[in-house]
Amino acid sequence: MSRQRWARARPRFGAALSAALCLASPLLGGCSGEADKSASDVAAGGPLGEAAARDRARQAGSVETAIVASESLTATVAASGTIEAKRLTEIGADVPGTLAAVYVDVGQRVAAGAALFRIDPGPYEMALAEARAGLAVARAESVNAASEAQRMATLVEQNAASVQRADQVRTLAEVAAARALQSEARVARAERDLARTTVRAPYAGSVVERRAHEGALAGAAPILVLQESGALEAILDVPETTPIAVRAGQAVRIFAQGVAEPIVSEVNRVSERIDPSTRTYEVRCLVADASGAVKAGSYARAEITATRETPRPVAPRSAVVTRDGRAYVLRVESGVAREVPGQGVAPGDVLVHGEAAQRLVDGARVEGSASSPSAAVAQSEATP
Repeated sequence: MSRQRWARARPRFGAALSAALCLASPLLGGCSGEADKSASDVAAGGPLGEAAARDRARQAGSVETAIVASESLTATVAASGTIEAKRLTEIGADVPGTLAAVYVDVGQRVAAGAALFRIDPGPYEMALAEARAGLAVARAESVNAASEAQRMATLVEQNAASVQRADQVRTLAEVAAARALQSEARVARAERDLARTTVRAPYAGSVVERRAHEGALAGAAPILVLQESGALEAILDVPETTPIAVRAGQAVRIFAQGVAEPIVSEVNRVSERIDPSTRTYEVRCLVADASGAVKAGSYARAEITATRETPRPVAPRSAVVTRDGRAYVLRVESGVAREVPGQGVAPGDVLVHGEAAQRLVDGARVEGSASSPSAAVAQSEATP
């Protein structure tokens, strides 16, 4: 075709091509400028794209739902801590003096009342002898003064002595009697001090530390450290963020070093204070170890079975949606999903759960039959 003929035919060819493209617009998205704008809006998430997403969400159709139940939840709370003796006592001398003998050593078990060590009794024996002698003198003086007072009272009756003189003698007799009582107290104290030179175990236990030897001057410092036998307890640190608070009486399984099987116990005491540095609170449990393999100071790990006393609404964990820093659930109301805070649900409410809970928005129409409360609890023990 010559250049002149092609120039005359080009307008007609372009019009035909344009018409062909317009006929294909339902598949290609149209050929006008408005169609191009709509396509770009959908691709970029513009107004038309957001509207389309909302329409798709509102037309969700059948979804999984569950009925909120009312249950007393049970959770296993993990804690760790240390095995300690229920009683650990630093034992020092009851009276000052030179340490004459130590009858026990580290690792030795002793019975309650057994002699542990003795302070040199010599000075206390002499003090007792002196007190007893003073008592003998005081008693003799008291007897003599009482006899003189009786004789003077007889003379007054016979008008052979003055009443004033009789009163003076009677007062002297009373003073002598008081001195005798004072001497008796000195003797009792000297006997007690002498007895306290031998220090005895306040309870059955084992010696875990010795801090002095014979010849040392005993004073306020401890000489032995005694640990009570067969009375261990686990001191556990429980995080304050546990879903259910730990209470006295709840079952505990304690895993201690040196023992293959867990030790079954229960919570004995729970501290009412949270440590601000660790954000934990202290829980104590008795450790009954007949084998004697568990030692004080050992590391312990525990599993506490905590049960909430008051029943509360329970739903599957998958029903809880966390988005933009807030948590909520989708409650089905007349076939429409509505966002409500977790604290706003009640037993019997129907909630969307599973994958649908994560993609649906407030106002979406839903269809589906709710599972029973027991089924909801079985899926996951969680409160919304």
